[in-house]
Amino acid sequence: MEITSAERAYRLLKPVLRPDAEEFWALALGPRKELLRARMLFRGTVDSCQVHPRDIFRFACLENASTLLIAHNHPSGDLMASDQDLRLTERLVAAGLLMEIPILDHLILANHGFSSLARKRWCRFPER
Repeated sequence: MEITSAERAYRLLKPVLRPDAEEFWALALGPRKELLRARMLFRGTVDSCQVHPRDIFRFACLENASTLLIAHNHPSGDLMASDQDLRLTERLVAAGLLMEIPILDHLILANHGFSSLARKRWCRFPER
């Protein structure tokens, strides 16, 4: 399966999200954006989730990913990125550039839809 859009990533992840806790997912993609593996890396509480960059990039390296797409859900249904979401995304994008495994997008997911930080230009992502 190729992950060529935020919509495709949302359709892939929506059925596996828990509605009662925040989860942080990473999608490891190959050179042609083919899905190598999707994995829930962190699970938190109803309103927060601790995320560690080293574990995200360990997953990417073990899967031999060319790029990553990251996503987390908001059980509240709010599709707005928090200040904490934006700061984390900026850190992960910078780490991805250093590791040469670029982050293509960060999605915020809810049962009724999603927000793409790249599409809304809430963060600056590398050129695709």
